[in-house]
Amino acid sequence: MRKLFNYFHPLNKLKRAREYYLKKIVVPDNIRALLSAPLPDIDADLYQLDYIALDFETTGFEPENDYLLSVGYLPMEAQKLLLDRAVETFVKSSEKIKAETAVINHITPEMLEKGAPLHDVMEVLITALTGKVIIAHGCMIEKRFLDYYLQKHFKLPPLPLLWVDTLCIEKSLSIHHGNHKSADFRLSSVRARHGLPEYPAHGALVDALATGELYLALLKVRFAGMKASLRHLKIGSR
Repeated sequence: MRKLFNYFHPLNKLKRAREYYLKKIVVPDNIRALLSAPLPDIDADLYQLDYIALDFETTGFEPENDYLLSVGYLPMEAQKLLLDRAVETFVKSSEKIKAETAVINHITPEMLEKGAPLHDVMEVLITALTGKVIIAHGCMIEKRFLDYYLQKHFKLPPLPLLWVDTLCIEKSLSIHHGNHKSADFRLSSVRARHGLPEYPAHGALVDALATGELYLALLKVRFAGMKASLRHLKIGSR
């Protein structure tokens, strides 16, 4: 029974999906390296994995109509967020920023004028993601914009990547405690519930850092007194 469970576990399904993807689809070298990097073992200690906390700032939720404004990320190793390797990059764009978006993320046209081309930003990001478990809060935005970029520029289907979503973890905890219907799942609100301080600034890198810190706090709640492993953590691959 355990062997059957392991076979159908999302992590092992992800491994098979990567093998199939590389066998059937021609991909650029950097994406081949990304999908060829070994995945962690199903019983690996979550506290010892190599992560990258990631956040995208965008003009909206739909990449077909909206635009990627900035990308922020930093690695986390052995429960330490490595600030000296943190990256925040604005995406050069000629598109007008929506007024409501600028109020939220404080990104101005002048910032984007000094930004890097989208292709360059994504090239560096793909290299940074290689060999990492990706942490995001509400990772659907990051998935959508990354998938859209790959489809538009390389005609590639969505990549089978290993995502851990702090929003999903918090929702699972809230359901377990019976208060999910009234809970606020915004990043700042979830951090406050777990005793984490509020950051005064808002941006891709700050939110990536905030998400990485939240993930460590959620692990301590989710696995209190238990071994923390991927076997018992909900993960995503699409």
